[in-house]
Amino acid sequence: MEMKEEQLIFYCAVPGSGWAKLSLLLACCSKLNINKSDRRPEWEECGRTGNTDHVFHKGCYWDPMREYGDGFDDIGKNYTKENFIKECLRPFKEHDDRNYLIRSHFFAETKNLDWLVKNFPNNKIIFVLREPKPCFEGWHTGMSFTGHYPNYKAWMARYDKDMCKENYDKLWKLIKKHDGMIRRWISDRECYIIQPNKHFINQLGYVWDDEGKEEYMKMMHTHQFYSTPVPYYDAPFCFYNCDDLFRIEA
Repeated sequence: MEMKEEQLIFYCAVPGSGWAKLSLLLACCSKLNINKSDRRPEWEECGRTGNTDHVFHKGCYWDPMREYGDGFDDIGKNYTKENFIKECLRPFKEHDDRNYLIRSHFFAETKNLDWLVKNFPNNKIIFVLREPKPCFEGWHTGMSFTGHYPNYKAWMARYDKDMCKENYDKLWKLIKKHDGMIRRWISDRECYIIQPNKHFINQLGYVWDDEGKEEYMKMMHTHQFYSTPVPYYDAPFCFYNCDDLFRIEA
């Protein structure tokens, strides 16, 4: 069947925002109808703890210096619309009427957001908003620059050292820059900003099968790879061009 442009859903946040595990919640929502055929064992990541019961990264991520999305630092310069669509679809093993969640930190660049809206005016864009400082601290707690997956070389100032000060300085600068770009971009646009609680995800048709229960409990009881006694609601979703998801049926 012929793919429709609107099947691409663009997903964006800064490192440490918790967007990876929150995207797994979205993948359990029937209204979003997410294609999961980009998931592969080699693309799973459980962070520094090595606790395989808490896998937070599943599926593909597109960004500079990765296998997919290497030109996503400047999409309009590096891709035609047709080639960009091909790059988005490459990791998926199945192509059908389901939607493709395309996850890239570098969608945060203002020029990239403007290009996406110009070329895909009917497509959904979903952000995760979390303040820069807890993002930076959360990433530092749970991840490393040379971890299993994803590859964070685009955030490194020095490839010969993993956790050196220069790398953290560059990561912090990019987190602040991209967070500011996202917030300025959405400030003048109609968006829904919603915390990912049970009531909200049920409005999106959350499927409470084994996978759904696992992902929900993971999100409720862990925060940046570590167990917590209470849920944290410091990383809301921001939905742009998603009116159909929230339309109340008469």
